[in-house]
Amino acid sequence: MLLLGEKVSGADAADWGLIHQATDPAELDAAAEALLARLASGPTVALGLTKQALNYGQHATLPQSMTHELSSLELSCRTGDFKEGLAAFQQRRTPDFQGR
Repeated sequence: MLLLGEKVSGADAADWGLIHQATDPAELDAAAEALLARLASGPTVALGLTKQALNYGQHATLPQSMTHELSSLELSCRTGDFKEGLAAFQQRRTPDFQGR
């Protein structure tokens, strides 16, 4: 794509795993709302730490990024959402994350 300048359809990009999903423009608002609701119901602390790690990793060396990731992992393992996620997995139920 980059080297040849070829366009890729949204459906192909989704099939190849380059994007989350392809959505008809008429359904874009509903699809965005559904994705936002899904993210908001997730472990928000862990999601925030993931975003921080991605941003940090753009300008850091690999050892620096690995150290940052380990620190984030240690922090996220201390959250209530981590405990809830583990309990839900063990009990085979949907987790009820609280953002803590």
